[in-house]
Amino acid sequence: MVVALDMNSREISIGSYVRYINTGTKGIVRDILEKEGKIWVLLDNNLMYRPEKLEVIEHKKKKDRTVKEKIEDILEKENIKEIESNIDACGAG
Repeated sequence: MVVALDMNSREISIGSYVRYINTGTKGIVRDILEKEGKIWVLLDNNLMYRPEKLEVIEHKKKKDRTVKEKIEDILEKENIKEIESNIDACGAG
């Protein structure tokens, strides 16, 4: 059995919910493979990732997320630290 550890040295196992730290992509681990001496983690999006670039996270159902949580996820994914709260916007035309 191949053992994979995430960026925080937590064990990754089949069924774990993980986040790829470079893009914020989240998914469920479908398999853990060893190819040419390197360990790879296959997610449910059919892409393989190096385990040290993954972080095991708590799985939240999308329907349970609030609007605020969805916005926070988008901001985190886009690496936006803060929103300007006094922005004036108007329609074109």
